[in-house]
Amino acid sequence: MNAQKRVMLVDDEESVRLSWNRYLSQQGFEVTTAADGANAISKLQAEQVDVVVSDLRMPGVDGVQLLQWIHDERPQTQFILLTGFGSEDVEKKVRGLGAFDYLNKPISPDTLAAVVTAATHLKLMPEVALAEAAVVEAAPVAAVEVAPVAVAAPATEVQAKSGLRRFTEVAVGLVAAPVMGLAFVVFLPVIGFGALFYRMGETLKDLFKPAEI
Repeated sequence: MNAQKRVMLVDDEESVRLSWNRYLSQQGFEVTTAADGANAISKLQAEQVDVVVSDLRMPGVDGVQLLQWIHDERPQTQFILLTGFGSEDVEKKVRGLGAFDYLNKPISPDTLAAVVTAATHLKLMPEVALAEAAVVEAAPVAAVEVAPVAVAAPATEVQAKSGLRRFTEVAVGLVAAPVMGLAFVVFLPVIGFGALFYRMGETLKDLFKPAEI
Protein backbone atom coordinates (compact mmCIF):
# COMPACT_ATOMS: atom_id res chain seq x y z
CA MET A 1 0.00 0.00 0.00
CA ASN A 2 2.83 2.42 0.93
CA ALA A 3 5.33 1.15 -1.64
CA GLN A 4 7.28 3.88 -3.46
CA LYS A 5 6.35 6.43 -0.75
CA ARG A 6 9.70 7.85 0.38
CA VAL A 7 10.12 9.06 3.95
CA MET A 8 13.12 10.83 5.47
CA LEU A 9 13.73 10.47 9.22
CA VAL A 10 15.81 13.28 10.77
CA ASP A 11 17.06 12.82 14.35
CA ASP A 12 20.43 13.26 16.05
CA GLU A 13 19.99 10.04 18.05
CA GLU A 14 21.03 7.03 16.03
CA SER A 15 18.93 4.57 18.06
CA VAL A 16 15.80 6.60 17.28
CA ARG A 17 16.60 6.68 13.58
CA LEU A 18 17.21 2.94 13.47
CA SER A 19 14.02 2.14 15.39
CA TRP A 20 11.75 4.30 13.24
CA ASN A 21 13.52 3.16 10.07
CA ARG A 22 12.86 -0.48 10.89
CA TYR A 23 9.19 0.03 11.72
CA LEU A 24 8.27 2.27 8.76
CA SER A 25 10.13 -0.03 6.37
CA GLN A 26 7.97 -2.89 7.63
CA GLN A 27 4.91 -0.78 6.79
CA GLY A 28 6.01 -0.57 3.15
CA PHE A 29 7.72 2.84 3.08
CA GLU A 30 11.05 3.49 1.44
CA VAL A 31 13.04 5.13 4.25
CA THR A 32 16.14 7.32 4.28
CA THR A 33 17.70 8.98 7.35
CA ALA A 34 19.67 12.09 8.28
CA ALA A 35 21.56 12.86 11.50
CA ASP A 36 20.61 16.57 11.64
CA GLY A 37 19.00 19.41 9.70
CA ALA A 38 22.08 20.25 7.67
CA ASN A 39 22.54 16.63 6.62
CA ALA A 40 18.83 16.45 5.68
CA ILE A 41 19.07 19.56 3.47
CA SER A 42 22.12 18.15 1.74
CA LYS A 43 20.25 14.92 0.94
CA LEU A 44 17.06 16.71 -0.09
CA GLN A 45 19.02 18.71 -2.66
CA ALA A 46 20.04 15.45 -4.32
CA GLU A 47 16.91 13.31 -3.90
CA GLN A 48 13.15 13.64 -3.69
CA VAL A 49 11.09 12.40 -0.74
CA ASP A 50 7.36 12.56 0.00
CA VAL A 51 7.50 13.18 3.75
CA VAL A 52 10.13 14.43 6.18
CA VAL A 53 9.76 13.42 9.85
CA SER A 54 12.09 15.51 11.98
CA ASP A 55 13.01 16.04 15.60
CA LEU A 56 12.91 19.62 16.89
CA ARG A 57 16.13 19.99 18.90
CA MET A 58 19.26 19.07 16.96
CA PRO A 59 22.74 20.59 16.83
CA GLY A 60 23.30 23.08 14.02
CA VAL A 61 20.15 23.27 11.88
CA ASP A 62 17.16 22.38 14.06
CA GLY A 63 13.71 21.14 13.02
CA VAL A 64 12.17 24.60 12.58
CA GLN A 65 15.05 25.76 10.37
CA LEU A 66 14.78 22.58 8.32
CA LEU A 67 11.05 23.20 7.88
CA GLN A 68 11.75 26.77 6.77
CA TRP A 69 14.10 25.49 4.04
CA ILE A 70 11.54 22.88 2.91
CA HIS A 71 8.86 25.55 2.86
CA ASP A 72 10.98 27.70 0.55
CA GLU A 73 12.70 25.07 -1.59
CA ARG A 74 10.56 21.90 -1.50
CA PRO A 75 6.94 23.05 -0.95
CA GLN A 76 5.53 19.73 -2.24
CA THR A 77 7.28 17.79 0.54
CA GLN A 78 5.14 17.20 3.62
CA PHE A 79 6.72 17.85 7.02
CA ILE A 80 5.97 16.27 10.40
CA LEU A 81 7.65 17.62 13.54
CA LEU A 82 8.35 15.38 16.55
CA THR A 83 9.38 16.92 19.84
CA GLY A 84 9.53 16.31 23.56
CA PHE A 85 10.08 20.00 24.28
CA GLY A 86 7.27 21.63 22.41
CA SER A 87 5.33 24.78 23.18
CA GLU A 88 2.34 26.64 21.79
CA ASP A 89 4.63 29.20 20.16
CA VAL A 90 6.64 26.51 18.38
CA GLU A 91 3.50 24.70 17.24
CA LYS A 92 2.00 27.93 15.93
CA LYS A 93 5.20 28.73 14.04
CA VAL A 94 5.60 25.32 12.38
CA ARG A 95 1.94 25.14 11.40
CA GLY A 96 2.27 28.62 9.94
CA LEU A 97 5.13 27.30 7.80
CA GLY A 98 2.86 24.57 6.45
CA ALA A 99 3.80 21.58 8.63
CA PHE A 100 1.41 18.68 8.10
CA ASP A 101 1.42 17.78 11.79
CA TYR A 102 3.01 18.56 15.13
CA LEU A 103 3.44 15.53 17.42
CA ASN A 104 4.58 15.44 21.03
CA LYS A 105 6.83 12.60 22.19
CA PRO A 106 6.44 9.89 23.25
CA ILE A 107 4.43 8.59 20.31
CA SER A 108 3.49 5.05 19.37
CA PRO A 109 4.81 3.50 16.14
CA ASP A 110 1.25 2.92 14.89
CA THR A 111 0.37 6.58 15.37
CA LEU A 112 3.45 7.74 13.50
CA ALA A 113 2.78 5.33 10.64
CA ALA A 114 -0.82 6.53 10.40
CA VAL A 115 0.21 10.20 10.29
CA VAL A 116 2.90 9.53 7.68
CA THR A 117 0.37 7.61 5.55
CA ALA A 118 -2.08 10.51 5.79
CA ALA A 119 0.66 12.95 4.76
CA THR A 120 1.51 10.92 1.64
CA HIS A 121 -2.17 10.82 0.66
CA LEU A 122 -2.46 14.58 1.06
CA LYS A 123 0.52 15.01 -1.26
CA LEU A 124 -1.36 13.08 -3.96
CA MET A 125 -4.70 14.84 -3.47
CA PRO A 126 -4.18 17.78 -5.89
CA GLU A 127 -3.33 15.45 -8.80
CA VAL A 128 -6.29 13.16 -8.03
CA ALA A 129 -8.63 16.13 -7.76
CA LEU A 130 -7.56 17.43 -11.19
CA ALA A 131 -8.08 14.02 -12.79
CA GLU A 132 -11.54 13.63 -11.25
CA ALA A 133 -12.51 17.16 -12.30
CA ALA A 134 -11.52 16.40 -15.91
CA VAL A 135 -13.68 13.26 -15.93
CA VAL A 136 -16.68 15.13 -14.54
CA GLU A 137 -16.29 17.96 -17.05
CA ALA A 138 -16.05 15.55 -20.01
CA ALA A 139 -19.09 13.50 -19.00
CA PRO A 140 -22.28 14.47 -20.92
CA VAL A 141 -25.18 15.68 -18.90
CA ALA A 142 -28.28 13.51 -19.49
CA ALA A 143 -31.53 15.29 -20.15
CA VAL A 144 -34.10 14.70 -17.46
CA GLU A 145 -37.77 14.53 -18.44
CA VAL A 146 -39.99 15.95 -15.76
CA ALA A 147 -43.45 14.39 -15.61
CA PRO A 148 -46.37 16.75 -14.96
CA VAL A 149 -47.49 16.68 -11.38
CA ALA A 150 -51.15 17.04 -10.43
CA VAL A 151 -51.59 19.89 -8.01
CA ALA A 152 -54.13 19.31 -5.27
CA ALA A 153 -56.67 22.01 -4.45
CA PRO A 154 -55.55 24.30 -1.66
CA ALA A 155 -56.63 23.19 1.79
CA THR A 156 -58.47 26.48 2.39
CA GLU A 157 -60.62 25.94 -0.74
CA VAL A 158 -61.54 22.40 0.31
CA GLN A 159 -62.43 23.58 3.79
CA ALA A 160 -64.60 26.40 2.39
CA LYS A 161 -66.59 24.00 0.18
CA SER A 162 -67.09 21.58 3.05
CA GLY A 163 -68.26 24.37 5.36
CA LEU A 164 -70.73 25.71 2.77
CA ARG A 165 -72.22 22.24 2.32
CA ARG A 166 -72.70 21.78 6.07
CA PHE A 167 -74.28 25.23 6.36
CA THR A 168 -76.76 24.43 3.56
CA GLU A 169 -77.75 21.12 5.18
CA VAL A 170 -78.33 22.76 8.55
CA ALA A 171 -80.35 25.63 7.02
CA VAL A 172 -82.64 23.26 5.09
CA GLY A 173 -83.17 21.19 8.22
CA LEU A 174 -84.10 24.25 10.28
CA VAL A 175 -86.64 25.43 7.65
CA ALA A 176 -88.19 21.98 7.09
CA ALA A 177 -88.58 21.05 10.74
CA PRO A 178 -91.44 23.53 11.60
CA VAL A 179 -93.28 22.69 8.37
CA MET A 180 -93.10 18.97 9.08
CA GLY A 181 -94.22 19.52 12.66
CA LEU A 182 -97.18 21.66 11.60
CA ALA A 183 -98.26 19.08 9.03
CA PHE A 184 -98.09 16.40 11.68
CA VAL A 185 -100.30 18.45 14.07
CA VAL A 186 -102.89 19.30 11.36
CA PHE A 187 -103.25 15.95 9.66
CA LEU A 188 -102.98 13.65 12.67
CA PRO A 189 -106.53 14.40 13.95
CA VAL A 190 -107.99 14.07 10.44
CA ILE A 191 -106.34 10.67 10.06
CA GLY A 192 -107.57 9.67 13.48
CA PHE A 193 -111.21 10.71 12.88
CA GLY A 194 -111.21 9.07 9.46
CA ALA A 195 -110.10 5.78 10.98
CA LEU A 196 -112.76 6.12 13.73
CA PHE A 197 -115.61 6.76 11.24
CA TYR A 198 -114.48 3.85 9.11
CA ARG A 199 -114.57 1.56 12.08
CA MET A 200 -118.06 2.78 13.12
CA GLY A 201 -119.39 2.23 9.57
CA GLU A 202 -118.13 -1.33 9.57
CA THR A 203 -119.80 -1.96 12.91
CA LEU A 204 -123.21 -0.57 11.78
CA LYS A 205 -123.01 -2.59 8.61
CA ASP A 206 -122.59 -5.71 10.66
CA LEU A 207 -125.56 -4.79 12.89
CA PHE A 208 -128.02 -4.18 10.07
CA LYS A 209 -126.88 -7.03 7.93
CA PRO A 210 -129.82 -9.45 7.24
CA ALA A 211 -129.55 -12.68 9.04
CA GLU A 212 -128.83 -15.68 6.91
CA ILE A 213 -131.52 -18.42 6.86
